Amino acid sequence: MSLKIEDIKKYAIQIAEKEDVFVWIGPCASKKERFKRIPIDGRKYECEGKVYLANGIELQASFRLQKTEEPLLISDSIYTKIDSVWYKLGEPDFYKITELEPKDIFPLEWIPNVPLEHKQKGPYKMDFKGE
Repeated sequence: MSLKIEDIKKYAIQIAEKEDVFVWIGPCASKKERFKRIPIDGRKYECEGKVYLANGIELQASFRLQKTEEPLLISDSIYTKIDSVWYKLGEPDFYKITELEPKDIFPLEWIPNVPLEHKQKGPYKMDFKGE
């Protein structure tokens, strides 16, 4: 389902932008916090960043990650912004508007705008194949 800016405002849908970092404090609740670096503490975070598709395209994105020893991008949480509309990565509308196929997308790399508290600086690999 694509999300237009007016839909996000009207329905109070949470999409992280710029240096937003939301910490999930329950299944349906989060709070915005400021971090210089996202800590390694096992919590779920939502933040803005970039995804680099397998075909080389770079897209602005909002995504959730679980921060443990290794950063884990939650694959079904990736939204990409194209012409002021947010598309869930891999949804039919995303493929229609971009004329891409799964082979063009996966595996991908990602990096949040706020750095992770991690030995590697990113971008990080996501080996999910989109199947």
